[in-house]
Amino acid sequence: MKKICLLLSLLLTGCTVYTEKQSEALSQNVYATSDSLNVARVDLAYYYSDQSTRLVKPPKKRIDIQSIYSPTNTDAKERVVVIPEQYKNDKVVAVNTAEYQTLLKDKNIAEQLKKDNANLIKARSNTDQEIIKQKKFNDKMINDLNSMQKKLIQKDLTILKLTITLIALLGIIGVYIYLRIKGLAIF
Repeated sequence: MKKICLLLSLLLTGCTVYTEKQSEALSQNVYATSDSLNVARVDLAYYYSDQSTRLVKPPKKRIDIQSIYSPTNTDAKERVVVIPEQYKNDKVVAVNTAEYQTLLKDKNIAEQLKKDNANLIKARSNTDQEIIKQKKFNDKMINDLNSMQKKLIQKDLTILKLTITLIALLGIIGVYIYLRIKGLAIF
């Protein structure tokens, strides 16, 4: 009973490496996405959410999101960027436009964007490291499972050999007892 409890405790404590629910990199990216949207920084939310999707397996059933298009005067359709009501009084500036370039001329804004870019680079690096770590743990888990399977097969074979040996010995003892009862036993 003690051996079983010891084995179970070793297995349970050994499995924590494989069952980590989230990583620091994923947590940072998800919260950075949320925080970016909360402060009307859709440019940052786009990149942080992209890093999050690199860390998470796609769901079996994705939620279908479609673009919205409005008709124009030329029979072509133009894609519409839909923003939450909380942004209705904010000015919308697209990255790499003339208005964006004007923003970059402001020292404080340029410094803020420089910090934001450094954070994006750090987030990408953290995500890359986490992907490598997850791959390593996945490989380790597969190797450990293969090793455990081999050990289990070896134990099963040992048990089978011992069972066959035991049956053979019981058969020999049975034959000896039978011969002894019949008076044919030599020794």
